[in-house]
Amino acid sequence: NFLWDMCNYLVSACVVVLIFLAFQQRAYVAPANLPALLLLLLLYGWSITPLMYPASFFFSVPSTAYVVLTCVNLFIGINGSMATFVLELFSDQKLQDVSRILRQVFLIFPHFCLGRGLIDMVRNQAMADAFERLGDGQFQSPLRWEVVGKNLLAMAVQGPLFLLSTLLLQHGGRLLPQPQPGSLHPLGDEDDDVARERERVVQGDTQGDVLVLRDLTKVYHGQRTPAVDRLCLGIPPGEVRAQGSVSVCWE
Repeated sequence: NFLWDMCNYLVSACVVVLIFLAFQQRAYVAPANLPALLLLLLLYGWSITPLMYPASFFFSVPSTAYVVLTCVNLFIGINGSMATFVLELFSDQKLQDVSRILRQVFLIFPHFCLGRGLIDMVRNQAMADAFERLGDGQFQSPLRWEVVGKNLLAMAVQGPLFLLSTLLLQHGGRLLPQPQPGSLHPLGDEDDDVARERERVVQGDTQGDVLVLRDLTKVYHGQRTPAVDRLCLGIPPGEVRAQGSVSVCWE
């Protein structure tokens, strides 16, 4: 699923690059800047895709998840990037310190890494153009740590971490010890027909049955009392008329 989503994302990323190339924005498509743009877009997809997986688990309606997560992504990406950029424009040292701290904290969000990286690329190119007009060429590679290097590293690390979080949320229960029938409490008093059916199944008198359940047990996570406690049941032919009946019974 991750590989498929990345393939879909790469289509959008390629369209973005083509748009930048069409408008010839030097801050993004100059020979020295284009590799940084490509890495920003590639690593953004690498990190944001596995982040959306665990976030989607909190929703049951796909359309609601799409709207909410889109709004959250835009809010964090736009406001985080612009807030830190505006704070840098003030000469107050306290605001400068706040901006520096926020830039470090917001690196945990891929949206901020992408938005802030694009802003820093523009600022880096603008400063280079200004120095060039003054006859002093001081262009810095956008891949430097102070420009977009830290953003690229943050997103490269976030991808595996978010993917691991998704796998733990989906399959973490399998890593926990599950109660076995032998470790459950002894069976209490059962109805006569239930006891007779259990004895029949345990003794193996189920030849010809179309469905046999032996010691079927279900314990939900975080619960000690089993929801289904060692159910034994055999269904001979003629008692199940349709598959739908089995499904209803099973539910």
